Amino acid sequence: MTDLIEKADPTARQTKKAAQLLIASAKHSYDPLIDIDWDAPLEEGKWFLAEKRCSLYGTELWDSLTLEQKMLVSREELASSVAIGVWTEHILLHLVSRYVYKRDVSTPQVQFALTEVADEVRHMIMFAKLVEKIGSEIYPTPPKTLKNGLVLKTFAPVSALWALILLTEEFFDRFQREQSNDETIQPVVRSVARIHVVEEARHISFARTELERFVPTLSKFKLDLLRKFLANTVKSIREERANPLVYERAGLDPKVAVAQAKASPFNKENAAYGAERIAAYYQKIGLIGGSSEKVWRDAGWIS
Repeated sequence: MTDLIEKADPTARQTKKAAQLLIASAKHSYDPLIDIDWDAPLEEGKWFLAEKRCSLYGTELWDSLTLEQKMLVSREELASSVAIGVWTEHILLHLVSRYVYKRDVSTPQVQFALTEVADEVRHMIMFAKLVEKIGSEIYPTPPKTLKNGLVLKTFAPVSALWALILLTEEFFDRFQREQSNDETIQPVVRSVARIHVVEEARHISFARTELERFVPTLSKFKLDLLRKFLANTVKSIREERANPLVYERAGLDPKVAVAQAKASPFNKENAAYGAERIAAYYQKIGLIGGSSEKVWRDAGWIS
C-alpha cells in the first residue's frame, strides 16, 4: 500500500528518498583533506586523464607527440576539466541555497539539500588541491562564463536547478567512474574520482526525484524554455572542450591543436559516452524535444 501511495504522490516518494539519502550521507561522506593522501608522490608513467579521453587522441598531432608531451596534455586537460567542475559546483551551491530559502528546514528534502551544499563546498576545495598536486595551475573562468554565471545563479528558475545538476553531474560521473577503476591513471586522481562518484550519486538520485515531481507540472511554454536552457548548457560544454590555453600550457600551437581537436571523431564518441545515460533519461521524461533536440545531436550527445 505504501508503494502505491508513493507512486501516486511524487512528493511522498521524494520525501522518502531524501530521508534515505540523509542516512547514506551520514554513513558515507568524506573529508578530502584527511581521506586523500596528498603527500604521496605522483607515479611515473601514469596518466592524469585516460589517453582515449584526451581531446587530441587519434589526430595527426597526437600521433606526432612524444609520450611525455601526451602526458602533459592529459595533465592540463584534467586541470581544465576540474576548473569547469569548480565553476559548476559554485553555481549549483548558489542554486541549492535558493531552493531551500523559503522551505521548511525540518523537512528531509531541505536537510538533504543543505547536506548537498556542504558536499559541493568540499568538492571545490578537493578539486583545487588536485590541480596543485598534479603540478598545474587553476584555469581562469572565461569572462563570458563568469557573466552568464552571475545571471544564472541569481535569476534562473529554481525549477531548472535540478535539471542542470543532473545534466552536468551525470555527464561527468560517467568519466569519473571510469577513472576510478583505471589503473593507468594517477592514484591521487583515482582517489578524487572515487569520493566524487560516491557523493554525487546521492545528488543524482535526489535530482531525479525532484525532476519527476515537477516536470509533469510544466506548461508547454515552460517546458520548451527548460529544454532550450539545457540545450544551451550542452552547447557550452561542447565549445569548452577544446581549450586553447590547455594546448598553450602543454607547449603546443593552440590554433593547430584546437582545429584538430574539433575535427576529431573521437570527441563525438566521448561526448556520446558521457551523455548516454542522461540523454536517454531526458528523452524519457520529455526534457529533450523540439528545436533543442538538434543541439544535442550536433554536440554528439544523442545519435
